[in-house]
Amino acid sequence: MKGLFWISLILLAVSCRGTERTEEITADITAAQMEGRRAASILLNTNYKDTLELQKALLEAKSRQSQYLISGKPKSAEAFDSSFVSTIRTVNPELGKKLHP
Repeated sequence: MKGLFWISLILLAVSCRGTERTEEITADITAAQMEGRRAASILLNTNYKDTLELQKALLEAKSRQSQYLISGKPKSAEAFDSSFVSTIRTVNPELGKKLHP
């Protein structure tokens, strides 16, 4: 009976760690979505003198997304990109079509 108790306790501990990891991943993805929306908002609310400035802003946003990939968080990178693109397409469909035809 004692052995069963310890096995149950170990399984519970492993299960809790899995739950914590899932919550951490969910939080990372949510943060990436918010960051993508924020990056899109900055892009949409800035008046650029020329296309070179716009391209620089796009590269900065891409750099932020890349940080998730470098950190080994591909789902967060995908969430960033998805939120970035969908925000731009929603607010400025014409620009959205130019960025992602």
